[in-house]
Amino acid sequence: MKKLGIIGGMGPLAGCEFYRMLIEATPASCDQEHFDVILSGHASIPDRTEAIESGNSAPLVAAIGEDLDLFSRNGMALVTIPCNTSHTFYEELASISSVPIFNMVKNAVVELREKFGERPVTLFSTRGTYRSEVYSKYAQAAGLDLRYPTKEDREAVMRAIYHVKSTQEVRIPWLDPLLDKYTQNGGLVLFACTELSVLDILPEHKHSVADAMTMMALAVVKLMTAADPDFDTMLPRYTGAPDAIGKNGRQ
Repeated sequence: MKKLGIIGGMGPLAGCEFYRMLIEATPASCDQEHFDVILSGHASIPDRTEAIESGNSAPLVAAIGEDLDLFSRNGMALVTIPCNTSHTFYEELASISSVPIFNMVKNAVVELREKFGERPVTLFSTRGTYRSEVYSKYAQAAGLDLRYPTKEDREAVMRAIYHVKSTQEVRIPWLDPLLDKYTQNGGLVLFACTELSVLDILPEHKHSVADAMTMMALAVVKLMTAADPDFDTMLPRYTGAPDAIGKNGRQ
C-alpha cells in the first residue's frame, strides 16, 4: 500500500483538517483500507508571508527540507503541503525532494478552469500569496480569469487568516459581506489559504466558494487509492510547474 506524507503545522489546525478530509473522502470500510500517512506537525516552520516579504526563504526551505528527507527515508509515495503560500517555493522544494510533491495551486487552477471555463474567480489568500503572484502564474498558464480583491479587502482577508491562527475560531462574520460582494453576478471565490479552508461559512455562500485544500484532498485520495500503474499515469496532472499546463487548462 502506498504511503502519504503530510507537512502540517502551516497552520496546525489546517494540517489536522486536511487529514480529516482525507479520512472522510477515502472509500474504506475498516482501518486497514485507509492508506498509511505520516503527518508532520511542523509548526516551527518560519512564516511563509514573512519569507516572501523579506526575500529570505532559506530558513523556510531548509525546515520543509527536513520533512522531505524524513518522508524519503520512510518510503512515501507522495508528499502534500497543506499551505498555499508555501507553494511559492514549489519548484525549489521539488528540486530537493526525491518524493513527488502534490502541487495544490496547479490542481486548484486547472480544476476550476476545467469546471467553470471563463467564469471569473476572486482569490482570497495571504498577503504573501498575493505578493508572490504564485496563483496568477498558474492561472495565466491555464487561461483562468483570476482576480484580486481590492487592497482594503485583501487586508480584511489577511486579518481573518491570522485571527484563525491565533484563536482557532472558525466563524468570521466580517468576511460575509466580502463573500457577498465577490460572488455577485456569477462570480466565484477561491479560498487559497488553509486557514480559510476551515471556516464555517454561510449556506448561501457554499456553492460560490471553491476551496483549494478540499480540492487537493479529493485529488490525493484518487491518487493514493489508484493501482500503481494508474498512479504513475495520473501523477503528472497533479505535480509540476506552470509551464506544464496547456492553455485550455489541461495537462
